[in-house]
Amino acid sequence: MSSRDRDHDATPLERELRRLHLTAVARQYPELAARAVTEGWSHAEYLERLVAAETVERREARIARVARQAGFPFLKTLEEFDFTFQQSIDRPALGPYLGPELVSGGKSLILWGKPGLGKTALCIALAYKAIQNGATARFVTCTDLIGQLVLARGRSDWEAELQRFLRPEVLVIDEVGYLTYGPYAANTLFPVIDRRYLAGNRPVLLTTNKDPRAWGPVLHDDDLSAAILDRLLHRGEILELTGSSYRQHRPGKPPHGGDGRNP
Repeated sequence: MSSRDRDHDATPLERELRRLHLTAVARQYPELAARAVTEGWSHAEYLERLVAAETVERREARIARVARQAGFPFLKTLEEFDFTFQQSIDRPALGPYLGPELVSGGKSLILWGKPGLGKTALCIALAYKAIQNGATARFVTCTDLIGQLVLARGRSDWEAELQRFLRPEVLVIDEVGYLTYGPYAANTLFPVIDRRYLAGNRPVLLTTNKDPRAWGPVLHDDDLSAAILDRLLHRGEILELTGSSYRQHRPGKPPHGGDGRNP
C-alpha cells in the first residue's frame, strides 16, 4: 500500500500524528487506549504512556543512526564483551568512561597490548556507550586518518577534512603503530589530538600494540609524539591489556564477537 493510500484510509487523528512525525504514538495509541479503559488510567497517565513510547522509539532510532554514521567495522556492546576471557581489565576500571563525563571531561583512553586481546572491540563498546548517552562518534584507523589528511593537504582541503575528525564528540583511532607511516605521521596526527584536547570535550579512544611512551620511532618525531601523549594523558590514561590472543584461544571465531579484524 502506497503512502497516499495509507493517508486516505487513515483517520484524521492518524493523519495529524503522521504530519507531526509522531510515528510511535500513531501506531500505539489504539492499544494503549484500550489498556487505559481496562486498567483505569487517568488522561494524564494515558498521555504519559504515549509520550514515553515516542521518546523510546526516537532514542533507539537516533542511536542506530549515529552508530551507522560512526563507521564502526563491527558493533560491540559492553554487555557482549568477554571480560571472563580478557581478565587483565575489568568493567569497574572503565567506570570513568561509561557515563556522560567521558565527553564532558574530555577523558581520553589508550588501550595498549598485543594483537588479539580485544582492544578494538572494547573501544567500539565504549564509543557505542557514549552514543547511548547522547554523544556522536567516529571510528577510523590511524593509517586511514593520516592518509586522508595527507591527501586533503595535497588538495588544499586540509581544514575541511580535519573537521571530520574534530566534529564527532568521541573519536576512536584504531591500530596506532601497527603499520609503517611516512615521515609526516606525527605532523598529521598532532593537530587532530591537539585541537580535540583544546576543545576540552572531545575525547579520543586509541588502540596500539606499541608502548605509547615509545611512539617516537613509530611516528618519526620524538618531540611531537611526546606532545601527543602529553595531551592524551592530561585528562586520560593508559590501560594495558595482557594475556593470550583470543584468536588462538578460539580458532576460526572472530575475536570478542567482531568480524576478524585485529582488536
